[in-house]
Amino acid sequence: MIHKIIATFGSQSVLAQYLDREPQRRLLLLKPAEATEAFQLLDLSDQPAFFNNPLRYDTRYHTGNDDLTGFFNFSYLTFATTEAAKVFLAQFDQLCKQAENFIGLNDLFLLRLDAAKIEYVIFSVWQRDADYFNWRNSTDFKQIKPYMGAGHYVQQFHQANYVLAQR
Repeated sequence: MIHKIIATFGSQSVLAQYLDREPQRRLLLLKPAEATEAFQLLDLSDQPAFFNNPLRYDTRYHTGNDDLTGFFNFSYLTFATTEAAKVFLAQFDQLCKQAENFIGLNDLFLLRLDAAKIEYVIFSVWQRDADYFNWRNSTDFKQIKPYMGAGHYVQQFHQANYVLAQR
């Protein structure tokens, strides 16, 4: 099981150097699906961070087969209060009870940022991008749909999509 995920962002050439320098770690280099995003490097090794400016996430929930290939979605949710986060966590828990029925889902994580602000990341890996977008439009998704944008429930929201980068 992956207990923590450490991430950093940058250019493909800079992040690829980490792959060569740290071959003993389980590293994933992700290419943005949209040109406006930076490449992302994930360290899944559960070892101390070695990046200059890492983002550290604790795994709060994980289901799946550790098949970290395909289409990657990251939904970042920042909450103003712990009460708002608790309501979200209850909704996410209900969603997770149905996860094995989501067509094309390889892995589903809920990550908590290791920082003072209350930020969670729904990190999901799908066989194809169409599987993810079909899930987003399904009735299974409707209980957390109110959290997929800044507003009443969420103070800040950001989403990014990736695929595995070719070296």
